[in-house]
Amino acid sequence: MKKGHIPIRTCVACRIKRPAYEMIRLAVLEKVLVKTNQINIGGRGCYICPSKICAEKALKKRLLQKALRSEIEILPSVQSILDRSRQKGVCG
Repeated sequence: MKKGHIPIRTCVACRIKRPAYEMIRLAVLEKVLVKTNQINIGGRGCYICPSKICAEKALKKRLLQKALRSEIEILPSVQSILDRSRQKGVCG
């Protein structure tokens, strides 16, 4: 039986490739960083692993701003990104 295509995405912090359903997708909506795993927000997005290390590195080194090619006025805390990901069933 043929299995469907599983999209592979790269974490902006650690550069490890994983299936998209294991990652957290982030995008900018009106200069606010939002998590977009469950809602469809078009435009440029980026992915991070659902780990505290990757979230801290992405926020500290401004990797999200570089990947999204946008200035972000309101950044969430590391814990808020990870808490929301666990509620929505993202592996971590």
